[in-house]
Amino acid sequence: MNLDALFPYLVRGERNSTCVPVGHGVWAEMSEDTETADGIVHAVVTPDRLRDAGVSVEAAYARALENLVRFADDSPDLSVDVLGGIGEAVHLLVYCDHPRAAACLLLPDLYEQACDLLGTTEVCAVVPQRESLVVLPRRDRAYRERVVGMLREQEADARCPLSFELFELTADGVREFVEV
Repeated sequence: MNLDALFPYLVRGERNSTCVPVGHGVWAEMSEDTETADGIVHAVVTPDRLRDAGVSVEAAYARALENLVRFADDSPDLSVDVLGGIGEAVHLLVYCDHPRAAACLLLPDLYEQACDLLGTTEVCAVVPQRESLVVLPRRDRAYRERVVGMLREQEADARCPLSFELFELTADGVREFVEV
């Protein structure tokens, strides 16, 4: 197993015991990726493959996150854009155009980056499909519902849908967002 090629991917529903729960029925599944001329070939990391490689689930997941950080920092294939500005009707941080985009929800520094770029310490995220992650200021319920409604329309035909439920980003990590 090539540990440098391990990456987490967000999927619906638990696939095997190496998957890590994220929330809202979304799990992080590890894959060993091979880059080809036709794109990325994913080989799901199973408990048997880890055992044969002598690697624990925890060690493999930690390595997959390290690789995701390196990818997010260095890849020209991942689009990261801020749409709108502070106080504007729409203000979002969008990761897209790559099969690992939604997995960027797991980046250890996502909260800090989002706070800096969005100008707030209260941020939420949604992963409508595998190739997109949208981070937004928490603002009020009407704003969140409007953004999620727009995403539902734009992502209606997504090939690998995930969830339109909101996640809360904090300095401690990601958790399901709960309306109060």
